[in-house]
Amino acid sequence: MHDWFNGWVNAIQRCANKVGLALLQVQISRAIPFNPNVDCPYTQSHPHILQVSVNLDSIFDGEQYYSRQTILRELGTRGQRRLREGKVAIIGLGGLGSVSALYLALAGVGELTLIDQDTVEINNLHRQVLYSLGDLRYPKVEAAERRINQINPEVQVNSVAENLRSENVASILEGTDCVVDGLDNMQTRYIINKYCAEKRLPFVFGGAIGMEGNVATLKVPETPCLECILPGLDDLNLPTCDTRGVLGATTGIVGAIQAMEAIKVVAEIEPQSRGKLIVFDFAQSEIRTITLRIRPDCEICQVKEKQRPPYPTKLAWLCGSNTANVNPEKPLSLNLQGIAKSVGREHRMLLSTPTVVVFDFKGHEVSLFQRGRMLIKNVQDEQEALEIAQAVIDMTTAA
Repeated sequence: MHDWFNGWVNAIQRCANKVGLALLQVQISRAIPFNPNVDCPYTQSHPHILQVSVNLDSIFDGEQYYSRQTILRELGTRGQRRLREGKVAIIGLGGLGSVSALYLALAGVGELTLIDQDTVEINNLHRQVLYSLGDLRYPKVEAAERRINQINPEVQVNSVAENLRSENVASILEGTDCVVDGLDNMQTRYIINKYCAEKRLPFVFGGAIGMEGNVATLKVPETPCLECILPGLDDLNLPTCDTRGVLGATTGIVGAIQAMEAIKVVAEIEPQSRGKLIVFDFAQSEIRTITLRIRPDCEICQVKEKQRPPYPTKLAWLCGSNTANVNPEKPLSLNLQGIAKSVGREHRMLLSTPTVVVFDFKGHEVSLFQRGRMLIKNVQDEQEALEIAQAVIDMTTAA
């Protein structure tokens, strides 16, 4: 950071000490005001804190920021220019995707598209490094964009608070140079794999659970696709973080390696790990690399005459502990600001942002997004979630 900035902060600190202020908090932001509810909940009960807002764009120096990586002979200024011109999509901003997004932003990838349907929960925080306690209930894409803007204002962030489906995958991923998998389910991975195979896009697959993980960089036709190597897996038969558990260090290592693979793809650093599956067993401190083979009868990347129907999309499904995601039959365009005012008259409001309205609805925490999608907590099954969602839509349209 510039010497003048350090001196300025120190001078203010000395003044603060003289007038007896208990704490000076300097909030570095990207032309956004300090929000104590988001950035420092401590300040809500401590009004004596002095908050200073600084425009990060005014002190950002790209040459100095990247200086320790541009001296790498593998990258150099040419590779850094490729990163700055690159576009990477990260699908899923959990334990893997939040780490990948962080390191891709720090590396200087010019445009990041962040896709995630969820909001931040407290059981995310031990492994999902982009978020803090002040981000609880916020959409992950909104909290992640805010954090990335703070650490590297040069990166353009496109936030998509949606679940990726066969119907929207093309519009969301169009123009992307590389796709990074931060997901926790195979159904969505298969949708992405199919799109990447058709468009010849590099797809950085990653998975992590417990103390195990794996990473593979796939690019049809040079390598197998995901269904060549992991065909027909049913999510109902696979372990999850809810059942197996996961260490934050597991997702941290795997997500960082995914970021490294994406950096190598975008910056054109050789040799690349395409067509190899890297398997990690952290409990035994073992790493194995497996060479992957194309499956000749793969219906996605090899057998052209047989057209597989699109993957089915349900309107509602459980996506966590007693939490359901509900999609509207057709995308809506809701006035969230108006809904927040009307709903707040009869129901306890928990959060309102340009992206989401969160409120208590008869004992269920409902997160309502601008296009009509909902996350509903404390439900036992999908049918209950659908009934609650319909009641919420009826209430908001009548208001």
